[in-house]
Amino acid sequence: MYNLDEEGSYPADAPGLVAQTGEPLDKGKFKPPSLRNIAVTAPYMHDGSIETLGEVLEHYAAGGRLIETGPNAGDGRKNPNKSPFVSGFDMSEEEKTALLAFFNSLTDEIFLNAPEFQDPRL
Repeated sequence: MYNLDEEGSYPADAPGLVAQTGEPLDKGKFKPPSLRNIAVTAPYMHDGSIETLGEVLEHYAAGGRLIETGPNAGDGRKNPNKSPFVSGFDMSEEEKTALLAFFNSLTDEIFLNAPEFQDPRL
């Protein structure tokens, strides 16, 4: 997602696994969450920087994100530590719609509405 210094660095408040390992190759590595209930867990990405699932798909289709201005400016598409699985791909509007429908199908309404799993502070 980020590439602040052309060496793959992420913002200081969310550097990735490198914070625990000290290994430069761990910059920007995060444990991916489950897809269960993904449609109701916005915002997305490790830092909440993407608002919708459609934007997440566009991010991956582009092979990363270009941020042109601001403190996080850089071309994440060229991050040297980027996973080879994030190389970009072509996606039609039909495919995007189908993927979004799939993500929505992973919503577990029974779990979301079960009293035993509700926030006890409410």
